[in-house]
Amino acid sequence: VSLAVLTRAQRVPFIFLAITTLCLFATLAIFFAFTFPANQATNNWTQIPANWKHLRWQWEVSHAVNAVNTFVGFCSLTISTLLARE
Repeated sequence: VSLAVLTRAQRVPFIFLAITTLCLFATLAIFFAFTFPANQATNNWTQIPANWKHLRWQWEVSHAVNAVNTFVGFCSLTISTLLARE
């Protein structure tokens, strides 16, 4: 976020940094909406509730989506850094 503020005068790098910031917040939202509840319901996978197959699917998909989301954010940050002028 601070890097986006510093490069706000440069339109293209700023857009890529905004995308990076959105990816970061989306990763946190996905974690707290899907991964964390599955961890809590299974006591960090030390207990097996009745709906464990659904919870496992939710946990795995949220990790996969977050991996793609993090990769997009990292690529966006890299592009922004390469395009930024001093």
